[in-house]
Amino acid sequence: MNADLTGASRRGAVQTVVGLVPASRLGVTLPHEHLLCDLTPFLRRPQSEDERAFADAPITIDIIGRLRYHPYSNRANLSLTDEAVAIEEALRYKRAGGSAIVDATSGGIGRNPAGLARIAQATGLHVVMGSGYYVSSVHPAQFTQSGPERIAEEIAQEIIGGAGATDIRPGIIGEIGLSWPPHPDEYVVLRAAAGAQRLTGAPLVVHPGRHPDAPRDAMRIVESAGGDPTHTIMCHLCRTIHSWEPLAELARTGCFLEYDLFGQETSYYQSNPALDMVSDAQRMQWVQRLVDAGYRDRILLSDDVANKYQLVRYGGHGYEHILVNIVPRLRQRGFSEDDVHAFLVDNPAGALAFR
Repeated sequence: MNADLTGASRRGAVQTVVGLVPASRLGVTLPHEHLLCDLTPFLRRPQSEDERAFADAPITIDIIGRLRYHPYSNRANLSLTDEAVAIEEALRYKRAGGSAIVDATSGGIGRNPAGLARIAQATGLHVVMGSGYYVSSVHPAQFTQSGPERIAEEIAQEIIGGAGATDIRPGIIGEIGLSWPPHPDEYVVLRAAAGAQRLTGAPLVVHPGRHPDAPRDAMRIVESAGGDPTHTIMCHLCRTIHSWEPLAELARTGCFLEYDLFGQETSYYQSNPALDMVSDAQRMQWVQRLVDAGYRDRILLSDDVANKYQLVRYGGHGYEHILVNIVPRLRQRGFSEDDVHAFLVDNPAGALAFR
């Protein structure tokens, strides 16, 4: 194991795909997006001739409405692999005032270190890359049999030395994927991720299962494995917790509370049809309740763009949605400039800085 795991050069800095950046210089940040990823392993099996035609259809304006309700039923929609398109969309975000973007793509869903480095160089944005592994269905065969310690060392070595044959280093551990109930292998990976966090001082990003108990269950694993709850980002709260008590219990762990599905306003949620998805207005209401309860400095906002239909090129809201559409609405609702700065600048810098 490399001895310089928690070297002084990383402490207080954010690790981007082109090098370290002082957290104080990160600027306006989207903490949970996907510039390049491949979610085609999650394509829903078509059951009829119409569904088979839709699964293989190109992305055109006449299917965008259907895609918003059924994003996992179209193969092309689930693949973000065109670097030129990613650069074009990321530059829209930069022109709107964005400075940094976290690509939370982890192992199993098409992470592309070299591609992310090229996007960062072409746009001038600070791009932070993920590490670790997504849900069990896309884990490498039998790899968890090596145990959490070995997986933790693997993640740590990427953070120190670079991913694969490259010297491009992740800046987060995650997003670590969990189902509900979690697969035993997912618990192994989460324990390994907490171990890698302990070794390196990197931030940990957790994708919880789709159940109100899932985030707190994940935090129990992080805590028991020696991870740092206050340096852990719990994602996707706006599709997971819809009542105050479990949210308050989660907040008391000290983790960062991420509302990262802004722009997704169809109430139907294909990944869990029993769940009614909230709107952007409701997301802002939950943010306000957390601010009123004293948790302003733990709140993160993002879009989780991961499908083509979310891109401006295909009729979507794009990576600039929060800056162009949500920030003005936050101000209209009475959030202060200090609040907005905390959500977009201070909190992401604190969440992403190595400790």
